[in-house]
Amino acid sequence: LRPYQQVGLRWLHLLSRLRLGACLADDMGLGKTIQVLALLLVRKRAEGPAPSLLVAPASLLANWAQEAARFAPDLRVLVAHASAQSAEQPVEALGELPAERLAGFDLVITSYGSLHRFAWIQATAWRLAILDEAQAIKNPATRQTKAAKTLKAASRLALTGTPVENRLGDLWSLFDFVNPGLLGGAKSFASFTRRLADGSGGYAPLRRLVELMLTQIGYR
Repeated sequence: LRPYQQVGLRWLHLLSRLRLGACLADDMGLGKTIQVLALLLVRKRAEGPAPSLLVAPASLLANWAQEAARFAPDLRVLVAHASAQSAEQPVEALGELPAERLAGFDLVITSYGSLHRFAWIQATAWRLAILDEAQAIKNPATRQTKAAKTLKAASRLALTGTPVENRLGDLWSLFDFVNPGLLGGAKSFASFTRRLADGSGGYAPLRRLVELMLTQIGYR
C-alpha cells in the first residue's frame, strides 16, 4: 500500500472496529478497492472468517472479483449475480443460500439490483456491508436505496468519488446508510442546510459534523 492508502486502511479499520460507518471519498484511481480488500484481510486475520457483503454496479462485479484474486487471494469470494453463474451453478441456485454455505466465504459480491432479489442478502448479518459507487443510493425513494439501508451489518462503508453530485440531499442519503441518524431526518437536514446557506458562516458546521466519517485522503 502507498502511504496515503495505509492511512485510509487504518482509518477504515478503526471505525469498523468501533462499529461505526465510514465514507471513503477518494478520487478515481487512488485505490479505494485496494484499501477495502486490505481491510477485509486485516479483519479476517485478526478475528477469523466471517462474510462481508459488497454491492456494486453490475458492470464492476467482474473487476472486483479480479482485483480480489490478484491482491487478496486469501479471501474466499462469491459473486452472487447471474452474469457469474455457470451451467454447474445456475442462477436459480442463488435464490437460497444456507447460512452454513455463506459462512464459507469472506466476501460476497453482488449488484444493487440483486439486493431485493435474494432474501438471504437481507437476512444475513454481515461483518461489513460495503457500497461501491455509493452515489447509487443518492435518491432515498428508490427501491435499491431502501434495500441497501435495511442491510444488517456490524459496520457499513460507502465508497464514492462524488459524495455530492447535484445537491446536499445526496450527502444526507449517503450518511443515512453509513451512520443512520447522524444528519437527522431528511426534512430536518434540508432545513438545517437552508439556514447554513442563508447564514454568514457558510457550510463550515456541516463540514465539522461529517469530517470524522468522510475522508478525502487523495487531496491531503
